[in-house]
Amino acid sequence: MIYACFWYDGCSELIAMERDPSAAKEGYSTRSYIWALEDGLIPIYKPLDIYQIDNAPIHTSNLVKKWLETYGVWTLDFPPYSPDLNPIEHLWLALKRKILELHPELKQMGQSQEDLERLIEACKEAWMTLDQGLMRRLIDSMERRLKAVRKAYGWQTKY
Repeated sequence: MIYACFWYDGCSELIAMERDPSAAKEGYSTRSYIWALEDGLIPIYKPLDIYQIDNAPIHTSNLVKKWLETYGVWTLDFPPYSPDLNPIEHLWLALKRKILELHPELKQMGQSQEDLERLIEACKEAWMTLDQGLMRRLIDSMERRLKAVRKAYGWQTKY
C-alpha cells in the first residue's frame, strides 16, 4: 500500500506504508495511515490547505480525526463511495501505467522481499515523473465532477 498527495503546483513524496504488527493479520491500520501522514503530509502541509481524503475506515477513524485536528489539518468532507470526486484515483491509474512504461520487467516479478523493494523504488521513480499538467487538469475538473454527480443524483458518472 502506498501514500501520496498532490496539489496544483506539486506533490508529496510517495510513501510505502508500513504494516502494523498489532493489526489483524499484521495488515494496514489507522496507525499505518498516521505514520504515512507523518512522513508524507506533515512536511508539506501549510496552514489553510484543505486535505481531501476518502471514507476508507483507516482515513476516518477517531484516532485519525484527532491526529488531523492536533496538527491543524483541514479536511474536506467526502461522500461515501464517491470515486468520481476523488481525482487521485485517476492519478493512481496514471502511476500504474508509468511504472509499467519505465519498468516493464516488473510484470514478471515474484513475491520476494527483493522484488517488493524493487517495486517500491519503481513506484517512487514513476511518481516523480508524473505530469504536473495532469494533476492540474484533475484539480480543474472538480467543478465538472461536482456538477456531474449532482446531475446524476449521486449515482455513477463518467468520472
